[in-house]
Amino acid sequence: MGYLFFLHWYKFYVLTSYSIDVTGTMMVIVQKCTTLAFSLHDGRVKKPEQLNEIQKKEAIKTPPPLMLYLSYMFMYQTVMTGPLCFYTDYKKFIEGDHLKINNGKIPTPHKSALSKLFMTIIFMTIILTMGQITPESIASSEYMAMPFLKWAAYWFIAIFVCRVQYYYVWVTADAVANVSGFGFNGYEENGNEKWDLITNVHPIKVEMAQSFKETLDNWNCTTMYWLRRVAYDRVPKNMRTVSTYLLSALWHGFFPGYYITFTGGALLTLAFRTTRRCLRWRFVGSKVQKQVYDVVSFASTKVCLAYITMPFVTMHLNPGWFLYKQVYFCVHIAALAAIFILPLIFPAEKKVVPEKEANLQKNK
Repeated sequence: MGYLFFLHWYKFYVLTSYSIDVTGTMMVIVQKCTTLAFSLHDGRVKKPEQLNEIQKKEAIKTPPPLMLYLSYMFMYQTVMTGPLCFYTDYKKFIEGDHLKINNGKIPTPHKSALSKLFMTIIFMTIILTMGQITPESIASSEYMAMPFLKWAAYWFIAIFVCRVQYYYVWVTADAVANVSGFGFNGYEENGNEKWDLITNVHPIKVEMAQSFKETLDNWNCTTMYWLRRVAYDRVPKNMRTVSTYLLSALWHGFFPGYYITFTGGALLTLAFRTTRRCLRWRFVGSKVQKQVYDVVSFASTKVCLAYITMPFVTMHLNPGWFLYKQVYFCVHIAALAAIFILPLIFPAEKKVVPEKEANLQKNK
């Protein structure tokens, strides 16, 4: 982790601009090192009753042999761009244990790999046709002179193209891993093979998400799982959201845009959670009202996603901060209002406490 910090520092203070280098590979290696360390900690220090089901599954009692450790760290399928795979899954793949659930029959990855490669062709087409619309250009005088709605549409498109670039890289890596035989994850209820063991993104689910949480659950999935394993599940409950976003920001680097985005992301996570708790239950009684709620949730999620990720993709303080000032920090203000004012106007639904539990609480 210290070496990764040095690379981030060097890129920020010495190079001062973004470049493709070893940093991305080191970010994946840090994920592997830390998850492996916690797996050893869980297997050797903690008692089984102290672990949740995922921790029990990944816990190991002995350090891996040097050759297996190095092959895990530098596995060619994902060493350049990720996604993260976990040591226990990799070990099963190397030793062939993942085939035991299929009586030794080797699953065929062709269908899964070809479908993912077809998706990458679509992503590449979008990048080639719309890639000239960049986040930096949205702050230029040419775009700023446009009518507000047209300018906002270009803002949305610019962020969408940035997401597609990630889709292209992650889905390609997933397909490469599948072709090599890695990624098999059992069978669905209908008997179809699942090749999503290291799937890092679900593009359709991200684009159709109706909440900020749903977006995060389907975006950079293995990194989200890593953050849960090494941070969220291991800190006090009242510090989980903030500490997880802080670790994510430090892991990404020192560019101020990252910290603006992750601070805003933590704020939006709390805002969406509060809004859902206070409002959703008021709309589920009617099909029409539920559909209206879903449409509004979808639209607000897309707006917030384009808004909050602008500093991340530009990395520096500007143009993200400049664009925030142009829209008067409206999403930040709305998020704060949702957290502190909305519960006073529309209180959350009161949970019905069973009579027995109510009596126990009364006795206490």
